[in-house]
Amino acid sequence: MDVEGIPVVDFSVMSLENKNPLSEDDPAIRDLADQVYQAFSTIGFVYLKNHGIAQEMIHTVFETYDKFFALSLDVKQKYTKEEGTSPNGWDALERESTNPERPGDLKESFDVGAVNDENFKWPNADVPNFQSSVSSIYQCLMDLSARVLSIMAIGLKMEPNSFAFAYEKMGTHLGGAQLRYNYYPMITDPSQIKPGQIRCGEHTDYGGITLLIQDDAGGLEVSNIKCNGQFVPATPIKGTILVNIADLMQRWTSDKLKSTVHRVLIPETEIKRRAPRRSLVFFVDPDPSALITCLDGSNKYPPITSGEWIKGKLLATYKY
Repeated sequence: MDVEGIPVVDFSVMSLENKNPLSEDDPAIRDLADQVYQAFSTIGFVYLKNHGIAQEMIHTVFETYDKFFALSLDVKQKYTKEEGTSPNGWDALERESTNPERPGDLKESFDVGAVNDENFKWPNADVPNFQSSVSSIYQCLMDLSARVLSIMAIGLKMEPNSFAFAYEKMGTHLGGAQLRYNYYPMITDPSQIKPGQIRCGEHTDYGGITLLIQDDAGGLEVSNIKCNGQFVPATPIKGTILVNIADLMQRWTSDKLKSTVHRVLIPETEIKRRAPRRSLVFFVDPDPSALITCLDGSNKYPPITSGEWIKGKLLATYKY
């Protein structure tokens, strides 16, 4: 099954509900790995169903973040992300330009780089239980991403732990993973939209892989190479997580896996324009200190640390 060319894959055999997943030699694991490889080596995106993260937890997290974004501007500003490439905090509307050729993105966001960072100013005083709610989903997404990386390695005919060396510090302030909640405010006056402005400009993600949980608003589009790069909708499917390949992973796998351009448009219908769009994104980027070399030994690309790569990308897209 696929939706607009994006495969929908049953992740049951590697679900978080399975405390002891099957062996890499099991036919069901091999079949799953082949399906994921096929998706990532063509369109670069896949929907995972039966992943094991409870819908109730996801609903609670969305409610928690919504309470933060409903706060007044002066309160949210207390949690503004520091200049540079800080992994923690709030970004105001239009602060990021994922496509520098367009005006700033019509979105706000809140990033959590590490749940155990002692220097992180959590907004618990303004949103009770914010830290505990976000920390719970962070851990689940971290656990799920490790299983996705294992399946990817098997699909590439490598050992299941082939990516593990670059994620030893994931979840700490020394790691590269980042949880982001994107909040795209409702548009009450379309005349205020700048020429060429959309909710999130055309871009590829920067690091390893990305796990995305959408609400039902729609708007995300993916470039489909099978259709000459034409953008197709990544329609929200309740209960699924959308996973995609990012630039560093394409480089890491010597272009076997594809990092695909995507964007978020402003829905045309007036009804949808008067509703916000929200998404929860987990950027599964390698530790900044990890040296990324072509896993197949081809040396197609020179070695580079993950931190050096990601920093260059971020500095090109943020306004400070």
